[in-house]
Amino acid sequence: MASISDNLSHIHQEIDKALSQEKSGRKVRLLCVSKTKPDEMIKEAYAAGERCFGESYATEACDKIERLKAAGLNDIEWHFIGPVQKNKTRQIAAHFDVVESLDREIIADRLSEQRPEGMKPLEVYIEVNISGEEQKSGCAPDDAEKLIAHVRSKPNLRFTGLMGIAQDTADQQKILQEFSMLRDMFVRLKKSNPELVNLSIGMTHDLKEAIACGSTEVRIGTAIFGPRVYAQPRLGDSAKLSFIGGGNMASCIFRSVLKHCSPRNITVSGPHVEKLEHFRQDGAAVTSDNLEAARAGSVIFLGVKPQVLTGVLEELAASGTDFSDKLVISMAAGYKLSSISRILHSERLVRIMPNTPASLGEGITAVAYGSGVSAEDKELVRLLLDGMGKSVEGSEQDLNVIGVIAGCGPAFVYRFMESLISESVKHGLDEQASREIVEQLLKGSADMVIHNQDTPVSKLREAVTSKGGTTFAGLTKMTEGHFEDTMHEAVEAALKRTAEFESMY
Repeated sequence: MASISDNLSHIHQEIDKALSQEKSGRKVRLLCVSKTKPDEMIKEAYAAGERCFGESYATEACDKIERLKAAGLNDIEWHFIGPVQKNKTRQIAAHFDVVESLDREIIADRLSEQRPEGMKPLEVYIEVNISGEEQKSGCAPDDAEKLIAHVRSKPNLRFTGLMGIAQDTADQQKILQEFSMLRDMFVRLKKSNPELVNLSIGMTHDLKEAIACGSTEVRIGTAIFGPRVYAQPRLGDSAKLSFIGGGNMASCIFRSVLKHCSPRNITVSGPHVEKLEHFRQDGAAVTSDNLEAARAGSVIFLGVKPQVLTGVLEELAASGTDFSDKLVISMAAGYKLSSISRILHSERLVRIMPNTPASLGEGITAVAYGSGVSAEDKELVRLLLDGMGKSVEGSEQDLNVIGVIAGCGPAFVYRFMESLISESVKHGLDEQASREIVEQLLKGSADMVIHNQDTPVSKLREAVTSKGGTTFAGLTKMTEGHFEDTMHEAVEAALKRTAEFESMY
């Protein structure tokens, strides 16, 4: 296995090779992304001559920086490259030399105010969301100029760069298009901002494209240190969870989180305490006061219906609680992250859409993240939901589609099962036997699909269908009855209703 020193040599050769196509003589800095990596790996890269390192997790990084400085590594330039949470700005301002991911005015204000006296101004890059993906942080391209002006007004900040992350895709033209957009912005803004000298684009998988688009810095982690190893998150005794609303899905999630969290660290609120008795019997605290529950939790699950959620959010916001210090997870269908953010003034938000089989650990949960959710937060969400089945992460639009297919889908399947049971009874079988047959039919058919991943579902259907046979006759009637059109209309109707809900809130 190649050493870190060998990996670094190879990367520098790749950078030089990409630059040789230009014949311009310019340099591209290598930022070694050392997040989640142990001190020993950083020391090895340091011994090979590297002096610029990038970190994303504030608490872990600050401890690491202090240890390495105590070990004599005092000339490292530390870059913070992850989403900046408001409750982490003091740590970041005190320990880092550069912040590459500034995307909001309030973060600029806090970093400037919290930069310790005697330290030189904190160098900052504006992160621009060049891919347009909702789950990614970064300001909108149209907002960059206004944010730059705000940063330049801060006495303890020094604006020097732009940063962007392209889509993680094999489509090279798409990556080039997004990088080119930021390069053009860089060239245009430099005319009025001569201190703008850094264009941070490019990672392990898109280094060549970035350099072709004028990158002055590439951020490389995997190719230097190997795949990232994330510490498995665990909820210690200090972690507190709250559920506002104690309905069926809250009960389902409650059972999942009990794998990792003591019930004595969980608070559940609802208007009728007597309906929360099963939570109390499992060891959780219960209350009819939503504010009490919100104050108690560092992670808050919102389990109330969409039509009630606005009132609950306004109640919470009026309490003066700083929700940027809390991870808020909403289960409300059709209630967008932007609507929650507008009331709570936080971007540390998550939307989830579980389906009912999650109560058996066999569910699908769609997950969409707000821009203020860190990688650590995401790992925590995955941990909390792991007892419910599979989770699928994506944009809010993805969440809507998954919510219809996986959330409404069980009802569609149940109706199909009802019709088969009914037909079986009509032809002389008793209801219990009919149900057992249909149960095993659905289970066995699903297992056939699962255990034949290389076979399209259509091929499995064809394998049971002899031309002119009984199955063929039945499928012909389904076609004549416009079965596919009916399913299309069912899905479209559910999606339309989802859009109507979104327009309401």
